[in-house]
Amino acid sequence: MATHRKIDWTAAMRDMRADRAEPVVGYLAARSLEIARLDRLAREAASAPLAVAGSYDRSAIMTAAIAQARAQRAKGSKAAWSQLVGSALKSIWRHAKAQRAFAAH
Repeated sequence: MATHRKIDWTAAMRDMRADRAEPVVGYLAARSLEIARLDRLAREAASAPLAVAGSYDRSAIMTAAIAQARAQRAKGSKAAWSQLVGSALKSIWRHAKAQRAFAAH
């Protein structure tokens, strides 16, 4: 038996190219749609009344903060979840205090 082996380089290169992972079609479109959905949810949550009858609606505040943090994470933020929620809570509480002050006047 001969130890000499013949390789068809054209077929080998074609097979190697075929084995490469194909880019996922629609990935960028799906990602941008998800970012848009999370932005819309964050805006809707922030536009909800955060201060009602002189007191704060803590459930609405937390919902708005989580929605804002999810939107930031979807946009590619590399910050830790606790940092994202913390900064979102600061922002939402500022907004809630402004709503309460505006309602009082």
